[in-house]
Amino acid sequence: MKQEVTVDGLKININIEESGSGDTTLLMVHGIPTNARLWRHVQAKLPQYRTLAMDMVGYGQSDMPLDKFKHSFMNQAEAVKGVIEGLGLKGKVILVAHDHGGGVAQVFASKYCDYISRLVLINPVCFDQWPVCEVEALAGLDGAPDEVLQMAMGQAVAGFPALMRMGSYDGAPFTDKNCKQNYLQFWGRGPDMTGFKSLIRIAADPQNSDTDVDHSKITCPTMVMWGVADNFMSASAAEKLKERISGPTRVQYIERAGHWVQEDRPDEVAWLINDFVTEWAGVNT
Repeated sequence: MKQEVTVDGLKININIEESGSGDTTLLMVHGIPTNARLWRHVQAKLPQYRTLAMDMVGYGQSDMPLDKFKHSFMNQAEAVKGVIEGLGLKGKVILVAHDHGGGVAQVFASKYCDYISRLVLINPVCFDQWPVCEVEALAGLDGAPDEVLQMAMGQAVAGFPALMRMGSYDGAPFTDKNCKQNYLQFWGRGPDMTGFKSLIRIAADPQNSDTDVDHSKITCPTMVMWGVADNFMSASAAEKLKERISGPTRVQYIERAGHWVQEDRPDEVAWLINDFVTEWAGVNT
């Protein structure tokens, strides 16, 4: 389904993949360079909840406004706010976020903690762990002529499966078919390489200052989840987040999982989310 939001006066259609049913709703936010489909296996294992996996602005099947939109963590957080408001979920939704989306979720929760009942951060960008070198490489293409981008896109597409396997525990989930069907197909959105250009704009806009979050304002129950074999983000940040976040915070490490824990261990991710939600059921914050 689509949900229209307004950020900085710009109307944007957000794509949302809905699954399951129940009284509790989870809003799932992906990271770079993925999209809502990163959550498909986790959603399938949580049928008792209504799960909404959204494509952030410029990703997947959401609008790709390119230069009309500044892809800052704050603007992406405003898009999350718009989705929650548009669906009438203020104060009744659990926010679950990964990677770049995890950075956005920290900004969101520090500004609008009353909009969510719980927060789950999975291998999130935080502190000085943004941007990683792979994102900086994409950002370096910003403003390049189309003939250069055409060549770079070909190289990026060819190297994408290897990049995803590098971020996985053993690489097994990232078959060529998976990479093409669930991730790469959206890079080809047109016209004129719009999908790839959007990814470059996303990489080029955010700065390190975007991760300067006042964690003391995150007061809701929070779970920080980290794949132990993450090659992109240091798992040591999990305990630091626990120290900084004001609300009761639980840290969970997932063995045999890398950065893409939703692909490596969707069963464990789903089990921990359910355990966290039921552990705090009925607690007022």
